Amino acid sequence: MLINNANMNTLLRLFSFITVLVLLFSCKKKVDSIPELKIWQKSDLNPVLKKGVPINSDFYAISDCWVMKDNGVYKMWYTGGGPVSPDTILHSNIGYAWSVDGISWIKEANNPVLDISKTAWDSSGVETVTVIIDNDAPAIERYKMWYAGQTINAIRYDIGYAYSADGIQWTKHPGAVITVGISSDWDNAFIEGPSVIKDGNVYKMWYAGYDAEIDGQSTDGKASIGYATSVDGINWTKYFSNPVLKTGIGMWDAVYVQDPHVVKYNNLYHMWYGGVNVYDNYYQQTGYAYSVDGINWVKSTSNPILKRGSSGTWDANTASFPSVIIEGDKLKMWYTGKDVEPLPTWPNPYFWEIGYAEKNMPVGQMMLD
Repeated sequence: MLINNANMNTLLRLFSFITVLVLLFSCKKKVDSIPELKIWQKSDLNPVLKKGVPINSDFYAISDCWVMKDNGVYKMWYTGGGPVSPDTILHSNIGYAWSVDGISWIKEANNPVLDISKTAWDSSGVETVTVIIDNDAPAIERYKMWYAGQTINAIRYDIGYAYSADGIQWTKHPGAVITVGISSDWDNAFIEGPSVIKDGNVYKMWYAGYDAEIDGQSTDGKASIGYATSVDGINWTKYFSNPVLKTGIGMWDAVYVQDPHVVKYNNLYHMWYGGVNVYDNYYQQTGYAYSVDGINWVKSTSNPILKRGSSGTWDANTASFPSVIIEGDKLKMWYTGKDVEPLPTWPNPYFWEIGYAEKNMPVGQMMLD
């Protein structure tokens, strides 16, 4: 068959078009084949912080971490479970660890750095901390911590405050700074898991509350997330229309949303939080939401963004209670993992330890899911 110039030009254009399609498909396939560009990637070295040996203050469990990076060092405060010598009674306490890479951690030799006050409101346990560095505060109060404290022989938790010059030696404020609501409130049973930022001259806190009263409210029998503000970090005003983040209806987070971690970035508030749709055996996973004002939140359609591991893995039961920092073009998360379903019996420990995951920043997106 004879091919004239017109036919030749048509064939060349067709060949060029096909070549471009092939190249585009090839590039797209290459991008799609790099999962860390799209989803959170768990470290192959998980868990990165493990329980201590028997009799240590964290031999029973390690969970609920809070991580920051300060002068090139990663600093972590976490909930440990165990006895604190010379006391032999098991209780929750706050430990500290540091790292140069966020993976290999060195625990403070004198852990715990914050413990119970035996005759005070937090005499049964202290846990679920948030820590900030406040450069406007006096040097002795450079580090500020808010934590959940438990009253002896009670399920109730309130939120306390402590300050430190170095993040290790802490001085407690004498008494809880935020307490549970009255019986008709959404947070009448306990409050815990605070997340605090200093936004200008205002301290802003998001925290979990549980409604134990079955009185016809949408929060009945559920954990939700509330919001409070303060000008000094001690005297707090709860938002009048709490909670600001509720459980989903028929969703993966239908029963509990709790233990938020909030970061303000690019004039938006970003929250990672724990969620679950059953009442027993935890099964918590991690969700994400964003907000323009810290009050009205939009949940990600990709939730849960960090899921439990497959059967037999160290986080097969739980992958939740997140702590997230933004570093360069990456999001870095430390989270609590649990690998067995039944609750342990004494003296066998909980299988709770700390894992690590990361993902690339989503370029050009408001959401950081």
